[in-house]
Amino acid sequence: MDSAVTQLDVLIDRVRLAGRQTAESWLGLPVPGQGGGEGLEARIRAMTACLSSAILTPLIAVPALLTAFSWPQAIAGALTAAALPIAIAGVLAATGSPAIAGRLAVFAAAVALAALAVLSGGLASPFLPLLALIPLEAAIQSRRLSGLGVGALDAVTALLGVAAYASLLPVHAAPEGAVLATGLCFALYALVRGLAMSLDATPAVEAAPLIEAEPVGDMDILDALPGVFTRHDARGDVIRIAGAGLVEFTRSVGEFSGKGFVHRIHVADRIAFLDALDRLRRGATREEVEIRFDSLGPDVQFVHAAVSLTAERGPDGLFSGALVQTRDISDEVEGRIRATAMAEDAETANAAKTRFLAAVSHELRTPLNAIIGFSDILAREYFGALSNDRQREYVGLIHQSGEHLLSLVNTMLDMSKIESGRYEVFVEPFAVGEVIDSCDAMLRLQAAGRGVTMTRRLARGVGEITADRRAMHQILINLVGNAIKFTEPGGVINVDAAVENGRFRLVVSDTGIGIPAEKLARIGEPFVQAQNGLARHYEGTGLGLSLVKGLVDLHGGAFTIQSIEGEGTVVTVDLPADGSGATRDLAEPGRRAAIVFPPVLPRPGRKDKNHRNEDHVETARSA
Repeated sequence: MDSAVTQLDVLIDRVRLAGRQTAESWLGLPVPGQGGGEGLEARIRAMTACLSSAILTPLIAVPALLTAFSWPQAIAGALTAAALPIAIAGVLAATGSPAIAGRLAVFAAAVALAALAVLSGGLASPFLPLLALIPLEAAIQSRRLSGLGVGALDAVTALLGVAAYASLLPVHAAPEGAVLATGLCFALYALVRGLAMSLDATPAVEAAPLIEAEPVGDMDILDALPGVFTRHDARGDVIRIAGAGLVEFTRSVGEFSGKGFVHRIHVADRIAFLDALDRLRRGATREEVEIRFDSLGPDVQFVHAAVSLTAERGPDGLFSGALVQTRDISDEVEGRIRATAMAEDAETANAAKTRFLAAVSHELRTPLNAIIGFSDILAREYFGALSNDRQREYVGLIHQSGEHLLSLVNTMLDMSKIESGRYEVFVEPFAVGEVIDSCDAMLRLQAAGRGVTMTRRLARGVGEITADRRAMHQILINLVGNAIKFTEPGGVINVDAAVENGRFRLVVSDTGIGIPAEKLARIGEPFVQAQNGLARHYEGTGLGLSLVKGLVDLHGGAFTIQSIEGEGTVVTVDLPADGSGATRDLAEPGRRAAIVFPPVLPRPGRKDKNHRNEDHVETARSA
């Protein structure tokens, strides 16, 4: 039985809260410093009464009028009775004055009853005694003798109006059942008025925010703690307030004794607080919610607060109330919003950079292929011999520069694809030794030109691995190329490959200049070199190791780098030899392919040999 009563109380609280929220929406947001506090509460109560009357008045009018009038007449009367409170609500919203709206409501009710009396017998109408309810209702609503006087004056005026009409014009005879209808009206009015008074009743609470003189529980101790502490009864009404932040918090949001705490919460967040209180009522011990209070200040709209609720239970174990701690977290929320905005801006800028690199790199490759192809035609003297060695030298420089620039463009395009998740990995079995030999053939002449010795060692049993052949070729070219670039004449570069326990391990070591310890952590980031100043001695974009790290990660592998300044660097690549790391994401259910930008034509079938710049001569001829 107690549980049912408690659930009924919760339902009543929710209905009252919904009515208050509707009333506030009709009134609009209050202007800070004008009509706040008591004035705002009076307007909200008046608006709630108007909107409630718009629902309850037809419920009283329809059964009463049906007793004496036909169905169309009863419906017309009920609609008129519903329209009057809505019109009064509009006046209240426009003027903001409960006094004006109240006087107008009393006068409108008197006029409506006078019209009903004229239609049902004039001064002999059984409905005429209903005018006695006018001063009673006015006195109850205003709680003043002046209200009683205004109501009595309106009732007398309505009575005189009925008498004047009856003396000048003929009136309709009283319908059958009018006496019964009048009695039914009195009964329904008494029922609705009693319900309204019981809902409007609130438990008496102390006006002062501090506790009474003698200590009650631990609330006196809480006065020294930060934030605001409120003790709520089982229905959620505040019965005690304490806390070191009480004065500042009430200055921001207003007083919240009794039901003021819930009323100060922003409309959209009140249900969250009531739900947390309801969970405590159903057995929870502690609840945490973040809510917003409507601010009274002109500078900010809301005061963000973190609210901690702890259940209090009586000797019988039933929920008796809650102890609530409220902390102002407006600064924290503002910081989170700023951090989120900065992160979104950074992500947007990074995505724009990636799209820009992809678009530019893709557009540059077409003219570069033509430059490389035509320079190769000139170098091979297909259309006639060159006149002197200087021309041949210049043509060779054009071809070499074009190849270098195309390599950089391809690297940037690959990096943008990796960052946006659009790099396609094609795993296939291939001999590691062939890739290492190809790399050695491509770079040995460059190493010899710098006076650097290159060695390669394949452990016993290294045969085929399953991976993206082109990606492995790029990894080797970038690692060995970096080692050659940063190794002084007389240095040594070692390439070691082994397969152990199903893992392929590639180690590229050199005796070059090394990397300072403070810069080692950033090596591998895009566009970062150990020497980033304008006076650096080594060319390059700083994309090589970043591309290597991306390609290794696409294979599900690990990339590590160890270096000692002045002694050399060791780079280790470790990845699954069976290609399982490269296909791990493709097996995930629901995985969607990334959208390709810029759009490209379908790829032709892969060849057994990978040549990044093959058929330049044919490209130039077709151009």
